[in-house]
Formats: sequence, C-alpha cells, structure tokens
Amino acid sequence: MRNLLASLRDILSSRRVDRSARPASRRRIRENRKRLRNRRIKAILAGGLVFGVGATATVAAWTDTETANGSFAAGRFNIELSVDGTAWTSNPSMVFNAGNMYPGSKVYAKVFVKTTSNTTMKGDVKVSGGGIGSPGTGIGNSLAYRAVTQATTVGGMNGFTCGEASFTGSPQYVLGGASRIPLKTGVESGSTQSLSSAAASVQAYCFEVALPDTTPNDAQGSTADHTWTWKATSVQGG
Repeated sequence: MRNLLASLRDILSSRRVDRSARPASRRRIRENRKRLRNRRIKAILAGGLVFGVGATATVAAWTDTETANGSFAAGRFNIELSVDGTAWTSNPSMVFNAGNMYPGSKVYAKVFVKTTSNTTMKGDVKVSGGGIGSPGTGIGNSLAYRAVTQATTVGGMNGFTCGEASFTGSPQYVLGGASRIPLKTGVESGSTQSLSSAAASVQAYCFEVALPDTTPNDAQGSTADHTWTWKATSVQGG
C-alpha cells in the first residue's frame, strides 16, 4: 500500500509545471506592452516640448513696417489765338478788309492757333461757325465763306499767306469747299487738327468771305458780325 501511494505521489508531482517554466510568450507580450506605453509617453512629452519652443519663437519674432508716399499733379492744357502772328490772346478780332464790300467782292483773314508755353499735353482742335440769328435783308443774309488750314510752327508763321491763291490746287478745307457756306448758318467742321504741347506747333487758318453777285440792293449800308470758335481737347500721351 505504501508503495502504491508513493507511486501516485510521484505521478502527480511530475505533472506540475514550474511557474518559471511557463511559456515565455506571455511575458514578452507584457513587456512589449509596457515598452509601447513608455514610448507613447515620451512622444507626447517630446511633442509638448516642440510646441512650447514654437510658441516662444512666435512671441519673440522681430517685426518691421515701412510706408511709401505718392504725389500727384494735374497737367495743363490751354490754347491761344493770333491774327497777326505776333500778339497771342484768347479772343482776338479777325482782320478782314471788309469796310467797303460790294457784290462779287471777296475778303480774307488768317488765324493762328497753338497751345500755350505751359501746356503739358498735346491736343486736337476743331473750328465752328456760330451763324447769324436774324440776318434780315442786310448783308449778313448774303455773305458766304469757306476756310482752309495748314500746319506750321511759330518760326514758320511769316511764310503763311492767306489770299485767293490759298484756295487753289488741293488745300485742306475745314469749312466749306468748292462751294461756300452761308455766313448766317451755324456749322461745325468735320475735321480736327493736332496741336503739340508747349507751343511746339501752330495751326494756321485762312478764311475767305464773299458777297455774291446776287446780293440785293437792300443790303447797301448794312453790317454783319460773325464769330468763329476753336474748341480744343487734350489728348492722352503728352
């Protein structure tokens, strides 16, 4: 009997497994988990250090502000007229030798146009005739005219002639043409002429006014006045 109990004790003791002999995989799993937790904690701490350094750098950044100023000035544009090539003004009286007109007679007058010396930009100019509102039966009801133009300079004005020969050949008409315009009719030229800035160019005009052969006797002793206007517009580009 003793022998039997001893044998059973030996068998049971042989089946017990030492804790130290348990599979190593469980221990490794626990150790790996522990190492992973430690790494996460270190990463969070490192991230906090990085964010802290960035915030400190932003607060301590150098700053600077600069400004730029702009200045602006309006240009100038003015024109002036002359009827003799010497005196310049804004409202001269044209010089027609028209004190003793008769049917079939013609008279002539010239006008020069340029920009003023302080004009800072070039321009275009156009001439128009104002007409006569109530000519009645006087000379204003019969007079007719036409005008031509030519580009020149201040130094070249003396060479500009205005007379019957100015309307022969192929002149540049600005008002009328082969036929004349009744002085009583208001009309604007269909063309413009160019003017340089600072009086660098001159536009010369020659006007011919005629009293037709058909003028009635009732016109004797009568008078008429007429105004021509030059309107100039500045052009971009100086």
